[in-house]
Amino acid sequence: MTNPPKKPLKVAVIGYKLAEGGLERVFGTTTKMLHDAGIEVHTLVLEDKIDYEFGGKLVAFGQYLKFVKYFKLRNYLKNQKFDCVIDFRHRINPRMEWVFLNFIYRNLKFIYTVHSSRLETYLTDNNWVAKQMIRKSYKIVAVSHFIKQKIESEFNAKLVKVIPNSVSIHSVSTTEKLPFDYIIAVGRLVPLKQFDQLIESYSNSVLPEKNIHLVVLGTGEEQTLLENRIANLNLEDKVHLLGFKENVWGYISNAKFLVLSSQYEGFPMTILEALSLGIPVISFDCESGPNEMIINHHNGILVENQNFTELTHKMNIFVEDEVLYQNCKTNAISSVAKFQSEVVINQWLQVLNYGN
Repeated sequence: MTNPPKKPLKVAVIGYKLAEGGLERVFGTTTKMLHDAGIEVHTLVLEDKIDYEFGGKLVAFGQYLKFVKYFKLRNYLKNQKFDCVIDFRHRINPRMEWVFLNFIYRNLKFIYTVHSSRLETYLTDNNWVAKQMIRKSYKIVAVSHFIKQKIESEFNAKLVKVIPNSVSIHSVSTTEKLPFDYIIAVGRLVPLKQFDQLIESYSNSVLPEKNIHLVVLGTGEEQTLLENRIANLNLEDKVHLLGFKENVWGYISNAKFLVLSSQYEGFPMTILEALSLGIPVISFDCESGPNEMIINHHNGILVENQNFTELTHKMNIFVEDEVLYQNCKTNAISSVAKFQSEVVINQWLQVLNYGN
């Protein structure tokens, strides 16, 4: 006698937007993964910014005023009778998170995701509220082992699971071929990414004289500051701020290597995407993320955290030591096999207790 078919799981995945940042891209790719696995997914977006791919049914609440928006959200969650809610929001405001805990998510099974080693970005800076969030949630999903250990250590939490960001190999367009050799950095133009200091490190390296350019993809508040820094260093013909690009993979796939110079990270998608395209990476050894993807001198180079002098030195090595560079390039794709979406989706299904 055959077992009856398993009832499809019904899941709401909530985020602020599907545009601009790495978190938002992970939000979108996760909804797509879950949808492709046969789960009924409702992608709930609290703002009306939608540029990235997503899976399932899209419901946007951005047209409503703030308080109306959250009443609408509560009613939608209650009426749809979801098996689980997965929360991809930044959670900074303790009062707002108290409202989510005691009103919007009341009597619901919900999972919080944490994407940064700065826990206050996802658990607020209020210790009491953070403990309530952890206690009332079904699970906490951290994107790195470091973040998991930090949550467990600071809050004595027991139900923290690690599910890294995932990557799928995209078909790469060749239309983004630029007429020069270049290295690339990707991210919002904000202080966290430290692109001003990256430009300085680049200017101090041998790359400009070797006619290897620096391309930066992203938009943000530091656009003018960075333009001024480039002008002051007389690098207008070598450093290119190309803004937001929908097909970032085309630009990454034609770069010599990717550079990450952030103050801190969670599990940066840009590293994962570059390696999956066969492009090695030079990155600061931030406390969370890069060292769970980069194996030093195997698929890239880890640089002492926040040491920009050393970053310049490592960029020089990567363009002067062809044997090391080609070795890292050869190993890049195979090094991230465990982060393929086909692997990561099974970790989500286990957390949701769905599947075999």
